[in-house]
Amino acid sequence: MLLTLKAVNAELAKRGIKAQLENGGGYFYFRDGDAEDWLDRTAQVPKVSSLTLEQWIEEFGKLKKRNAEIFGATKGKEVRSKKRSINL
Repeated sequence: MLLTLKAVNAELAKRGIKAQLENGGGYFYFRDGDAEDWLDRTAQVPKVSSLTLEQWIEEFGKLKKRNAEIFGATKGKEVRSKKRSINL
């Protein structure tokens, strides 16, 4: 039986993860909820069935961790624009 987006999204919801996996045409990405503000949200696989259900859950966890590290690295740094500076 081939894995479907519907099955992956159902498993995400079952585990309390508020995000959806979507097809980006040659890659897949997580959107909405927990993944809303992520900078890195993609998995470079051609088909949803390229990974197992458990691997998709692991991929979500890896991306969540990577984004936490990205945002942690920018916390407390200043971004300057021509008009004003903004603290991140």
